[in-house]
Amino acid sequence: MERVGAALGGLAFVVAIFGGIVLIRILTRALYAAIWFAETVATFAFALLVGYLVYRILLGSSDDPRRIG
Repeated sequence: MERVGAALGGLAFVVAIFGGIVLIRILTRALYAAIWFAETVATFAFALLVGYLVYRILLGSSDDPRRIG
């Protein structure tokens, strides 16, 4: 009976180790996906900001009420 208990304990230990490895891999992949998404959104937002600024500069439009036209 002791050997069965020891075998089950060893099996539980191995399952816990491999389960931990799998869990860490899942969490790191989720983190990579979240970082990739945030970088993509930030890149598009930056491109829109630069595009808007270039548009305003090239067209010469201004929000200044003293300017006419």
